[in-house]
Amino acid sequence: MIPNGPCERIAGTPGQSRPHILQHSFFVQARCPGPDPQRGASVGLYLGPSDQPRSLWEKLYFRIDPMKKTIAAPPHPDRLILSEAVAQGHFVRQSDSTEYPIPGTLNLALAVGQIILSFALLGAASQAKTFWATALLAVAFAFLMQLGFGLAHEAAHSKLHPSSAFNEGLGVLLYSLFPGSYHLFEIAHLVHHRRNRSDAELEDYVLPGEIRWRKRAVYYLILCGLFWLLTPLALLTVAMIPGRSIEIPAPGEKAGGFARYMQFLNSVNPARIRRDLLVTVVVWTAAGLLLHLKLSHLAVCYAAFAFCWASQQYIYHVRTPRHVVLGAVDLHLWRPFELLYLHFNYHLTHHVAAWVPWIYLPKIAAEQPQRGYLATYLEQWRPPQPIETAWPPSFQASGPLPLRHAAQVVRDREPHEQPA
Repeated sequence: MIPNGPCERIAGTPGQSRPHILQHSFFVQARCPGPDPQRGASVGLYLGPSDQPRSLWEKLYFRIDPMKKTIAAPPHPDRLILSEAVAQGHFVRQSDSTEYPIPGTLNLALAVGQIILSFALLGAASQAKTFWATALLAVAFAFLMQLGFGLAHEAAHSKLHPSSAFNEGLGVLLYSLFPGSYHLFEIAHLVHHRRNRSDAELEDYVLPGEIRWRKRAVYYLILCGLFWLLTPLALLTVAMIPGRSIEIPAPGEKAGGFARYMQFLNSVNPARIRRDLLVTVVVWTAAGLLLHLKLSHLAVCYAAFAFCWASQQYIYHVRTPRHVVLGAVDLHLWRPFELLYLHFNYHLTHHVAAWVPWIYLPKIAAEQPQRGYLATYLEQWRPPQPIETAWPPSFQASGPLPLRHAAQVVRDREPHEQPA
């Protein structure tokens, strides 16, 4: 299994490309001289379940310099664990709470800074003398709020701060800027991880009983900002529901995606929604009095944010397999934006190991993202397709994909192609 010299072919099937990581557990790659002696040609081998490496040495990813005959440092061990988890189509559960410590101090500083800068931009926009100055500040605000969303997302997974009280308190404050309910977002997002790519979240396909033109109209409205608009509306609506629970009848077999999606409200506590509403009112009352905010200028800023945020919410799932684990994708993003988004572009990695804080995601990802962010963003603007072209519902489970379909996943992160 181990390459012996710079020119020897590795045992097994040579020439397999990296995307086959979804079918096998470990990859060993040697670098041997090609037609040009100064440049090495890659030879790769994935080790399947029947020929697992027997030693740690054989589990490593080798890069042998054809001139120096040296071996590069191995990848992070958990990259191998993530690779195997992706290959098997299952989640990686947390076994040691100290393995990836929450960067609480860093997250606290980012949260405080994000809140202060966001209100500073809104205040500056309200005092701007021209529309173009307001628009420029609005664009800056829209992208800064992506950082706020990323931090609130960390809070929803209880990894923003080690203290549960600080974690929830910061989450409530961050989400008050949307403005919306942190508790509502928390419940909806955690439910999303359990039913990813089910009929309840299949916005890119037309389900039986749905009207195609209506599904497409709603889809584009969601991408253009309706998804954001539902956030403050849900805060006000649910807060007025008396009691401590909500009961929504189970949808019928022919119910549309929206009716299925709204089932998460059965897990919501209206009392906590009212708490979030109170915090939001206090925060915005204080900000309005101190910064002399103008409603018209706020509308411009939040219109920019609504489009920016809503149009990127589905990008990591559009036309991915109907699989609760593998129905997501890691996307390559320009480094400054990747940091601004808190590595949210490592979305498949996040779904596989949702408990890992954002700062560690690039280190443990099964492989570095290859699919471009912009290309995928444009791809999602295709209209919803008939459900017959989607991945079969039998894939809505954990576990590896059947090989004939896995071959499509591993051309990895290419737009969906209809199964043969």
